[in-house]
Amino acid sequence: MKAIALLLVLASAGAAAETIVLEGGRQRIEIGLQGGLPQAWMSCATACPVAIRAIAAPAHHHLLRSGPGGGSLRFIVPGDAAATEAINRLEYLAIVRRGAGRVTAVLTARPAAGVPALVQRYEMDLQGRTLNMTLQLPAGAGLRLAAGSDLVPEELPGFSGIYSNARAVVVGDDGQETVADEGEDGTAGRELAVAEWAGVRGRFWTLLVRADRAQMLDATEPAAEAPEVTLRPADESGGTIAFTLYGGPVAQDDLVETAPGLEGMLYAVLWTPLRYLSFGLQWILDRWQDLIGHAGLAILLLSLTVKLLMTPLIMVAERWQADVNRIKSLLEPELAAVRQEFKGEEAHNRTLAVYRRHGVSHFYAFKSLAGFLIQIPVFIAAFDMLGENFRLSGEGFLWMADLAAPDRLASLPMPLPFFGGHFNLLPWVMTLFTVLAARWQEEASLAPALRQAQRLRLYAMAAAFLLLLYTFPAGMVLYWTANNFWHLLRVLWERRPFLRAAS
Repeated sequence: MKAIALLLVLASAGAAAETIVLEGGRQRIEIGLQGGLPQAWMSCATACPVAIRAIAAPAHHHLLRSGPGGGSLRFIVPGDAAATEAINRLEYLAIVRRGAGRVTAVLTARPAAGVPALVQRYEMDLQGRTLNMTLQLPAGAGLRLAAGSDLVPEELPGFSGIYSNARAVVVGDDGQETVADEGEDGTAGRELAVAEWAGVRGRFWTLLVRADRAQMLDATEPAAEAPEVTLRPADESGGTIAFTLYGGPVAQDDLVETAPGLEGMLYAVLWTPLRYLSFGLQWILDRWQDLIGHAGLAILLLSLTVKLLMTPLIMVAERWQADVNRIKSLLEPELAAVRQEFKGEEAHNRTLAVYRRHGVSHFYAFKSLAGFLIQIPVFIAAFDMLGENFRLSGEGFLWMADLAAPDRLASLPMPLPFFGGHFNLLPWVMTLFTVLAARWQEEASLAPALRQAQRLRLYAMAAAFLLLLYTFPAGMVLYWTANNFWHLLRVLWERRPFLRAAS
């Protein structure tokens, strides 16, 4: 097929330099004819509309952009500001060819004093999310990738602030590693293997680069939420180096399609077995979402599915809890008498004698923790999966505009410390279900004092979960609310004879 050669020139608003545009099904990249590097990169969540210039995408879809707040990719000559300025001011002529599902661009630098003639080559798959770059670098030069505020996620209040930062990362066979933090010296002189990617990422979007030869990596965060990484050849010899850039969502399908090792960006803080559990829960959620086409309903069905799968374990845990309650009711009168009549070592010895007389270990109460401990790994895995799930971003449900943010039923007259500027209804619904289930599940056989103590513990736990989850994304709170709702339905079903008699 005959390739068509053409020169594309696009005047950037407010800028003197011109760009060429590489436009595909999922991304749009502008390469500057001054500097010869990408200066704008917009990535679409799924497929970009035909009229991509008119797309009203959220700001964090812009991975690179000229102007304040935009991310940048520049040549850098460490320790030589004049050389850095000269190489980034080079003017290029460009030829763009399109064919066989790809578009290529060849940029040839105009002669300039003191700077060698450079040729930069780009190739983009029209349906992919990567850009292949074959760059000529002068000796001692490297690439600097800096995040802008576009990459920084929305600032969330309270504990959910953990989702509100951007950071510099390295991704390899061992997963994701954060390599620079605000207020620290960063990472200098770390060797980056050929198989490793380095770049910047926010909660849902990332821009990463990988080279075909070993690089030295410098990573810093010179300002809050503005991480940057610099790659330079390990031998500082310059020459021709092939780079691959990935720009797009932190989503499993897109990452694996680019390179299987990039899957390590997902759930990177979790212990390996919990990561596998998160992937399993994500698979269930994705299947439900694909089937019904609605993220909120898919979360409800995920919760129900997990509840059904865990039913045998939960039933065992509840049987153990019933045993503990029975033993407590049996021992409490004698133990209360011991506490009233004896003190110190004598009270301890008589307490042990009570346990021996009934054939009970004084560690028996630990069985009551089983139900809680069984659910902890699933809670942690679901918590992380729902917090990082790209498919929930921008998805609404009922009054919730975005399942990746707090539910925000109403604005408050003024922001409150920790709680933010909105009233969130869903955490209160979750707590109500918890309290109702706890009250209706109380065992009548328990002594009044034990029943009161158990009630206070359950109320304290409900209050702790309310405080923990109040500011977290609605998708996570919806999952836990659904868990409590299914449990409440089960309690009502099991208590229906008693409820009928009471009515």
